[in-house]
Amino acid sequence: MKIYRKLLPYLKPHVGLFAIASLCMVAASLLEGISLGMLAPLIDVVVLNRPIHLPSSVPSFLSHALQALQAMGPLMKLNLVVGLALLLFLLKNLAIFGQTYLMSDVAMRFLRDVRNAIYQRYQQLSLDFFSGERTGDLISRITNDVAVLHNAFTEGINDLVYHSARIIVFGAMAVAIDWRLALVVLFLIPSIGYPMVRIGKALRKLGIMAQERMSDLNSHLIETLQGIRIVKAFTAEEREAARFGSVNQQYYKASVKTVKRREALAGITELIGIAAGLLVLEVGGRAVLRNELSPGTFALFVGSLLSLLQPIKKLSRLHATNQQALVAAKRVVEILETRPSVTEKPDAVALPRFREQIRFEDVWFRYDGPFVLRGVNLTVHAGEVVAIAGASGGGKTTLVNLISRFYDPTRGRVTLSGVDLRDVTLHSLRAQVGLVTQDPFLFHDTVRANIAFGNTNATFEEVEQAAKAANADDFIRRFSKGYESSVGDLGIRLSGGERQRLAIARAILKDPPILILDEATSQLDSESEAFVQEALERLMRNRTVFVIAHRLSTIRNVDRIIVLDEGRVAEVGSHEQLLQGSPVYRRLYELQVAG
Repeated sequence: MKIYRKLLPYLKPHVGLFAIASLCMVAASLLEGISLGMLAPLIDVVVLNRPIHLPSSVPSFLSHALQALQAMGPLMKLNLVVGLALLLFLLKNLAIFGQTYLMSDVAMRFLRDVRNAIYQRYQQLSLDFFSGERTGDLISRITNDVAVLHNAFTEGINDLVYHSARIIVFGAMAVAIDWRLALVVLFLIPSIGYPMVRIGKALRKLGIMAQERMSDLNSHLIETLQGIRIVKAFTAEEREAARFGSVNQQYYKASVKTVKRREALAGITELIGIAAGLLVLEVGGRAVLRNELSPGTFALFVGSLLSLLQPIKKLSRLHATNQQALVAAKRVVEILETRPSVTEKPDAVALPRFREQIRFEDVWFRYDGPFVLRGVNLTVHAGEVVAIAGASGGGKTTLVNLISRFYDPTRGRVTLSGVDLRDVTLHSLRAQVGLVTQDPFLFHDTVRANIAFGNTNATFEEVEQAAKAANADDFIRRFSKGYESSVGDLGIRLSGGERQRLAIARAILKDPPILILDEATSQLDSESEAFVQEALERLMRNRTVFVIAHRLSTIRNVDRIIVLDEGRVAEVGSHEQLLQGSPVYRRLYELQVAG
């Protein structure tokens, strides 16, 4: 229950609707009990035309009503009982419709809010969280886990309130008629508890297994669908299908075992209930034969106890459903309670537009293992174009990631114009940094929406100007719908050069004073590279630029080259200076060019 309590804040805004739904449930239970109570007058008064034997504890108004009924003629009795029964069934079904509709509405509102909260949490979490999680598992938590919670909510709370009320109503009716016999039967109910606890533990383990297998399925789907070209290129279709089939089979086994145990629990519950009913039939039947109980009253007593079977069975299923829902709720709460490693201070201020210098002051950084950056001291002035060079894994990308505060230094600090980045708002900082990577990411949306992603208020004319500056307008115009054409999933309908030019147009429209280029031309052919390089030169004008250099031949014209070696700044200089004076840089250059 502790896990569920953590989700209650998402139910609080809908508590009024939930209360009305609960009232409908209670009303439906009472009307069902009154409808069943019509058995006694129907059998004793109308059919057998004999007095009803009721216990002295029955309210006086009910005794007077029965006496008035017995004084009526046979046909009037029949018409009255049939009319009342019809009215009661009508009211009962209206109450059941109300409870079902309203509770479903509450459940969908509640789960809509939970999904929104999970997605918002994903957006707030830092990059280090995503580097340690599988995308499929994160998707599974917001889809499959929330779907399990939906089933538990719509079935669970509905069953808990509605069937608990039915147990109270029918149990009270049975006790009012013959409390001794009713207590004998009700003492059998606790015997259901033992199998519920035993089977419930197994169901919880199976629930964990099923959720994990569903996460595996999602992860496999995402990997193979996004990498479908590689799968086909290496003729791995059958192997990947076999892998998927293996995980799918494991999910199937966990699901089947869950159904088997849940149905076994329901069967055990029903068996105990039938045993109680047979005991009542034996003892109560003798009372009827001795004229100690009228047939109608006995039928009402048996009907009351038999009516307890369904709600008890439903509540036993609820226990099974709850065990599975606990697993899903725990996985959901884990995400909601995860906190980003990079956060804003309560008194964080907006960062003025960058105009001076960026400084790395004794910066050390590590992920989980050894330090990636070691005592970096570096100053880059506004308007300067610098390249970051070094061996793979030397910390180049990590260094520029600190500028956008994707991560915070483990030790030391990074400042913009003398202001520690940890003292400013994330929005005001990241609004001043543009990013163009070697593998540009495009959303499954229109060309226009992708260009305006960082400036959604931009006019069409501004989007068009950015595209022209990025050498993208010509190929965009060739599409059937122009700027309203869809780029496809991950931009699959575009070539590498076209995707790269849209990414550059996106950065141009954002107009950031600081620009990070992650070797934006390294994966292009010569013709595409010429278009992209020209667009990049326009983008770099009057900006402070960091170029992550994978190909050293592309960075000869930058102002400075910073050489990182094992996380430290080994050398700083121009291309020619470093070729002459830096063994580290010369070795890298010879491996790429001379080699």
